[in-house]
Amino acid sequence: MSLLLDSSILVKLVVNEQGSEKARETVKKHLREGYRLDTVDLALPEALNALWKHVTIHRDLDEKQAEHVLEDLMKIWVSLNVVSSHEVTQEAFLIAVSNSLTVYDALFIAAAVYQSAKLYTADGKLFKASAKQVDSLLLQ
Repeated sequence: MSLLLDSSILVKLVVNEQGSEKARETVKKHLREGYRLDTVDLALPEALNALWKHVTIHRDLDEKQAEHVLEDLMKIWVSLNVVSSHEVTQEAFLIAVSNSLTVYDALFIAAAVYQSAKLYTADGKLFKASAKQVDSLLLQ
């Protein structure tokens, strides 16, 4: 059993945002139930970009805090089973086209299909599109 985390969930695990506590509880629950945690290689640059926004745009993290958050993110990252975008490129492209999604979002669906994983996201549009193809969980 596998739980595939998208970028929005990864960020919520390390930054205090709306829904962060629920995301952490849900991930811990799945780990206790024996789930493996997966993601897509794209999730790291997306999560880093979200952290950058917290520092430079939202200004709710200073650079020192961001360094600690980045350390936490990397501790999580090394424990994840990371699916290469290359492994799911063709399927992701077809999903993107048929669901009017970005290829970025479609990569998470394609990886969840590839891994027979449950997709965990905080993105409503991604959840709606993924629910047609894989078991999905939306952080609300």
